[in-house]
Amino acid sequence: MTRRIGRTRLEQHKTLPGRMNPHEDLLWARLLAFNFDETGDALTFTQRLARENGWNLGFARRVVEEYRRFLYLALRAGHSVTPSDEVDQAWHLHLVYSRSYWDELCAQVLQHRLHHGPTRGGQAEDDRFLDAYEATRTSYRRCFGSEPPADIWPEPEVRFTPQARWQRVDLASHWCLPKLALRRTGLGLLGILGLSGAAVGCSGVNGEELIGNGLFLMAAFLVVAAGLGWLIIRTARGGGSGGGSDSKRGSSGCGDGGIGGGCAADSSGGHHSHSDGSSGCGSSGCGSSGCGGGGGCGGD
Repeated sequence: MTRRIGRTRLEQHKTLPGRMNPHEDLLWARLLAFNFDETGDALTFTQRLARENGWNLGFARRVVEEYRRFLYLALRAGHSVTPSDEVDQAWHLHLVYSRSYWDELCAQVLQHRLHHGPTRGGQAEDDRFLDAYEATRTSYRRCFGSEPPADIWPEPEVRFTPQARWQRVDLASHWCLPKLALRRTGLGLLGILGLSGAAVGCSGVNGEELIGNGLFLMAAFLVVAAGLGWLIIRTARGGGSGGGSDSKRGSSGCGDGGIGGGCAADSSGGHHSHSDGSSGCGSSGCGSSGCGGGGGCGGD
């Protein structure tokens, strides 16, 4: 009887997307109580998320909380939703924790299956996910009464950068140098070398000047080596930053999925279209009727 009352109250929220209030919703209460980190683990979910994406732990914790909010929107927004790249990385990793995701989150907290799948590619898919991403950020504002944090929910042109190419890299055997930082550092170091060469070319050939120029060149090369060493060490440590564009993704990144990533795509395809139950996202379709609507993703 208690469970049935809870389901009835949730239905009221699903049919009134314009009046979402998480603090009066049993679903949000269950999400707040859900712990992504298992007590006693030497490497927790949040720590692994930080390590695999080159984030600091504080930023990873913030991403986990935004993932929690995204899960709420997935069932309450009333339309197809798409996560930011950072939130999508938390989702990717959570799927690896299959018992936590399926047996605890979906079965007990969401009480519905929420599947994840890549875009099928093409301009139509790109446009659809871009629209869903903007709608998601709009619903975020309406639901939580604040702007989504820009470093986790960036503008669409940043979220769907067409030049982005992700690949899994073993940092134990490879150095990853961000091109922009390397370009800036390299230009500065080349300038130093150029000045050194000019000084040698314009100098005389007497012993004192030759010794002086030699010491200058040695100092210049030491500066170059120190600069490159600093850049390599900083990159290997993930830059100590949060979600900067040069250190966003680790081993859980997507390589060939295109720009898309969204929840509640329709049953003909998309980012989250497959389901293995009559009440999930596949049988009734999530895009046309809305995520959390009567026949959509999260509907009974």
